[in-house]
Amino acid sequence: MTLQNQGDESNSAILDTMMKVDQELENEEDPIDSDSDREAYSSSNETGVSPSTEISTSRGTGGVQEDDGDSCVVSIARTENKAVLIWKIVMIVVLLASTIGVAFTVFHYVSDEEQAAFDAAFTDNSRKVFEAIGGSLDIKLAAVDSFVTAIVSYAKASNQTWPFVTLPDFAKRASKIRGLSRALSITQFQILRNDRDRRIWEDSYVRANDGWVQEGIQVQQSDPAFQGDVSVFDDVPQAHSSIWYGSVGNAVPFNRPPYTPAWQSYPVFPSPYNSNMIMSPMRGSAIKASMASHEVTISRVLNKIESDDPNSPDFVRAVNEWNEVHVGMDSEATEPLVQFLYPIIVGNDDSYQVPMNQMHPDNSTVVAFMATSFFWRALLERILPEGQRGLAVVFHNECGQTFTYRIDGASAIFQGEGDLHNPKFNEMGETFQVSQLVDAADEATTYSGLPLSKDHCPYSLSIYPSTTFESEYKSNNPIIFTMSAVAIFVFTALVFLAYDRLVAVRQAKVMKSAVQSNAIVSSLFPSKYRERLYNDALQSSKAASNGGSYVPSKARLKNFLREGNEDGGSAGQPIADLFTDCTVMFADIANFTAWSSAREPGQVFTLLETVYGAFDKIAARRGVFKVETIGDCYVAVTGLPEPRKDHAVVMVKFAIDCRDEFVEVTRLLEVSLGPDTADLGLRTGLHSGAVTAGVLRGQKSRFQLFGDTVNTAARMESTGMVNRIHISQITATLLEEAKKGQWVKPREDQIQAKGKGLLQTYFVEPKSHNNGSKGSTDNDKDVTIEDDMNGALPTKIARLVSWNADVLSRELVKVIQARNGRGMALASKKVEWAEPSDAMVIQEVKEVIMLPPFDASVQVSDNSPLKLEEEVRTQLHDYVYSVATLYNKNPFHNFEHASHVTMSVAKLLARIVAPDNFFDEESKNDHGMAALTLHDHTYGITSDPLTQFACIFSALIHDCDHPGVPNNQLVKEGNELAKLYEGKSVAEQNSVNLAWDLLRDPKYAALRNAICGSQEEEQRFRQLVVNTVMATDIMDKDLKKLRDDRWDAAFHRERMTLDILQVNRKATIVIEHLIQASDVAHTMQHWHVYIKWNERLFKELLRAYQAGRSDVNPANFWYDGELGFFDFYIIPLAKKLSECGVFGVSSDEYLTYAMENRREWEKKGKSIVAEYMARYGSVSES
Repeated sequence: MTLQNQGDESNSAILDTMMKVDQELENEEDPIDSDSDREAYSSSNETGVSPSTEISTSRGTGGVQEDDGDSCVVSIARTENKAVLIWKIVMIVVLLASTIGVAFTVFHYVSDEEQAAFDAAFTDNSRKVFEAIGGSLDIKLAAVDSFVTAIVSYAKASNQTWPFVTLPDFAKRASKIRGLSRALSITQFQILRNDRDRRIWEDSYVRANDGWVQEGIQVQQSDPAFQGDVSVFDDVPQAHSSIWYGSVGNAVPFNRPPYTPAWQSYPVFPSPYNSNMIMSPMRGSAIKASMASHEVTISRVLNKIESDDPNSPDFVRAVNEWNEVHVGMDSEATEPLVQFLYPIIVGNDDSYQVPMNQMHPDNSTVVAFMATSFFWRALLERILPEGQRGLAVVFHNECGQTFTYRIDGASAIFQGEGDLHNPKFNEMGETFQVSQLVDAADEATTYSGLPLSKDHCPYSLSIYPSTTFESEYKSNNPIIFTMSAVAIFVFTALVFLAYDRLVAVRQAKVMKSAVQSNAIVSSLFPSKYRERLYNDALQSSKAASNGGSYVPSKARLKNFLREGNEDGGSAGQPIADLFTDCTVMFADIANFTAWSSAREPGQVFTLLETVYGAFDKIAARRGVFKVETIGDCYVAVTGLPEPRKDHAVVMVKFAIDCRDEFVEVTRLLEVSLGPDTADLGLRTGLHSGAVTAGVLRGQKSRFQLFGDTVNTAARMESTGMVNRIHISQITATLLEEAKKGQWVKPREDQIQAKGKGLLQTYFVEPKSHNNGSKGSTDNDKDVTIEDDMNGALPTKIARLVSWNADVLSRELVKVIQARNGRGMALASKKVEWAEPSDAMVIQEVKEVIMLPPFDASVQVSDNSPLKLEEEVRTQLHDYVYSVATLYNKNPFHNFEHASHVTMSVAKLLARIVAPDNFFDEESKNDHGMAALTLHDHTYGITSDPLTQFACIFSALIHDCDHPGVPNNQLVKEGNELAKLYEGKSVAEQNSVNLAWDLLRDPKYAALRNAICGSQEEEQRFRQLVVNTVMATDIMDKDLKKLRDDRWDAAFHRERMTLDILQVNRKATIVIEHLIQASDVAHTMQHWHVYIKWNERLFKELLRAYQAGRSDVNPANFWYDGELGFFDFYIIPLAKKLSECGVFGVSSDEYLTYAMENRREWEKKGKSIVAEYMARYGSVSES
């Protein structure tokens, strides 16, 4: 299974739909126009009655207005170009003369000035480096000295004697010292001077005092300065009690004292301690020298392989590996690492009375060391300001080790081993001993600790400039000044070219501004009103030139469109006219409010933009003027701004085209926008008469229609029928006069119109049309799977199959993307899918399903550029189609219901993935933190795409093969399934087994591999499907009690900690309530949606009663039963959605709809039940 880089599937489907609609509109032939109609239409359209056609016509014929505008622009451009040309000539002459006079005036002394500046800058910077290094060493030694003093004080206060001293809270103290001194690690080496001390140390002391190891690990876990992975300490072995060196277990032989085992350290090293450090060639000589001189010594570089130590390669590799998890991203783990060995000294009589720096080797003894590891880089950073680059710093010690750094501003970069400075600057180099730098720093600070050894492997520090540093102060001035005159001339010429370009751009902007202003006004107002607006603007301009300030035309247009006049009145005479012969159309989308209540906002606007965009194209083609859109209502008019005799005929044709296009667009969009989209209809009303039209000025000026004709057209729409064109008596008369009387059919009943009384109205339907030439959605309502399998035309079921497959495919892409994020291949080894057995599926219900922990690498994007393989896509579509065939032709429990539940689940999952008001701005910008926060907020549901896929999958299959009667009826009838499942959740268990068995079919192998890449994923997927589908059985008392107990345990009982089990318990119960809410989502959506499915469920139960499969007529309990269902299940369920805090605004939306539907049912329910019985009571359906 591989993924291909493609666009987002859902967006692609919508774009394909919109492109298909555009193409059809461009290629569509008019099916209702006769040759005479087309000729009349072409003739009438020459006048241009819509903004789009007007602009096109005027441009094609060279309209006067645009010619005048072009002439004005050309005249202005010529005048300005002439002035620019004169200034060009004058300035070029002046610049040529000036350039010759100043060409070489300062050439000779600039080089000396640059050299002096270079020397002074290097001297100053090298001094800063030496002083900063000395000060840094002083701070580091002072920090270690204070720590050593604390240890000595503790030993004195606790009457402990060396080497048997272990400092409590070592890690906490060392953590602070480490941060202050910028050390990599701090370790205490004890000194065992005889074998007796060693035996005591190994036999008892180590085991009795190794508690500091766990203490150190705990401190590391909370230490923000610790950059390592604390998980590496999970397998830290117990302390190796024997003193060793080399490989673990290689004990040091006796009779070789003294021993210097590594003891307390921070950070804790993930390897056994008690290593005998005196045997290390990198440290041994420094330890011995310090023991003899009582001075601080510096070791050789720890991570450089020593040829005289066979253990050196392994030791260096271990040091570098440990360094990798502690250095910053800008550092190399292999750069030189050294240890400062600070001796801990006591008097020979174990006296602590005399300060260590006053003790003499003759009367005192070194009893331990505090070893502090540093990168030399730590001494070189943050010395120079930004912009000072290129100082080479060479470290050298008498042990034969040399290495080089480069200082660039505040950063120090390791260059490599050896002296790598540029030999060109040998004579400029300055060198100091490190011990000298410390001594110099001592004079200016309060450090009073032990001196730094000048004898053992002393380090020196040399500083040199580099060519980079030199380039900051030196240049090619001789060449520069020789060519300065030419450069000045070229620069000046470029300035003039830029100025010339600026003039050209300005002229283009003037033209563009004029075109844009014309386009804005053209899109809002007809041509004759644009002329009057321009005239008003011209009068305002003249008034300004006579006494007021000038306001540019573009600004005047913006002020007029956005603000109007300050007093709210007109700028001049009102711009309005009376048009006596017009036809107004109102077209409203029927059931739109109910449809949108189940959709995301983006889907709602996708529908409106696609539909209205198609209408706009038809309007441009038909010569109809679009007035505005009000919500989901489209308003248009013919007969203005230019009068036309055939206004009624043209508007009827436009209305028919819009209805037909609406039917086709909604069919196409159902694949991407989900169930019921193709069931939407267009209710259209037309009326003809006089209209007052004009520009209503003020804030947000618009072109508006007023008058009784507009009101009557609105009444025609509101009293019309879906997918029928409803017209008034006057419009019908006009059609008859235009010899289109055959289109008109009287409405059988008169309508009661507000303010009009009873009216005789008509429907329009040309003979070539039958409620839409492209078909009506009514033709699809009763299409079954069997019909679709035998037909070539797309049906409602086929569109639902495609939509469900599309939803699942988008979630499956996320599953694969997450799996790739974990570095897992697609089912690299065979995954055994559980066989559906005769055993009880209900027994597989888990109290808690363990979801994967948070992993930032598996966070996926909704706009993934990845696409399923064609094989997987094909198998998924085929599987959804096969699932659809498993659904029976029940009024309620059918494939359309499953699709409705799937849509609700997808909507709720989308809401919890991106709540609008959950994150603050900081976490929104930090995607990793936002993902972790959302993971915690949703109990891990949003972090696992497989969980989301399982929820949607379960919604699709949850009612497979539903018999159309409740489970208790199956038990009562002694149904074979009821016997098989022992009367428990019969339909639900059967659905799981049927769908699972279908998925195990060999032809779906690629699909199964895409869903689950491992056995663990298959088991979790199975658990999720079983729990989710079983949750839809709300009548089983045992399951209900189990869910109630889990809800109580998850959200009501007080718990001290939110452990992993509790989090997954919450996730499990939230998933089950998600499917429960979706299964009855119609009760928590718009009233029309609720009534639609309420009627279907009533019909299903009535059918069972009429067939003798139920003892009770549902009409006897339906009204009170629905009230009880709301009170004791629906409303408490909606409140639980809000209580769990996962679903954001959706929970409030569901609760609001549930409460409103309950109130409406209480008012209207009895009459609705009576209507149901009148409709179905005497009809027995098989």
